[in-house]
Amino acid sequence: MQKAKLTPFRILSAAHVIVGLLMLPLTMFLGLALAPVLLPGPVWVVILGIRLWRPCARVGVLLRRTHYVGLPVAALLCAYGGFAIQAAERSAAAGGGLLGTYGLIPLGLGAVLGITALTSLWLARRLSPVDGPAA
Repeated sequence: MQKAKLTPFRILSAAHVIVGLLMLPLTMFLGLALAPVLLPGPVWVVILGIRLWRPCARVGVLLRRTHYVGLPVAALLCAYGGFAIQAAERSAAAGGGLLGTYGLIPLGLGAVLGITALTSLWLARRLSPVDGPAA
């Protein structure tokens, strides 16, 4: 690919690495017992970001598969965050509400994952099997 055509993929590559690195501490936040189950997700996003630096048709397939799974996860995170904020509002009305902003964490993470997934799926259309051999 030409350098001008690579620029969106390089930006998306950097975004994947940043999002993956931001997700790592959040998986540890949920507890060490769940870390072995949740850790492969952020690690895979970072690996995918590194592979996006030099895109080929195989990376396009991996990108699509990853983000077809990532979109429902992002939607669930946003829904959970919204429900947590509503519950915090009810709790604050009853006199509680110390952790009222906790719902912003999954809401923000879901929004970032959703935007990354939608952008990735949009750009993955440009990676067709005729771009070259799979690496």
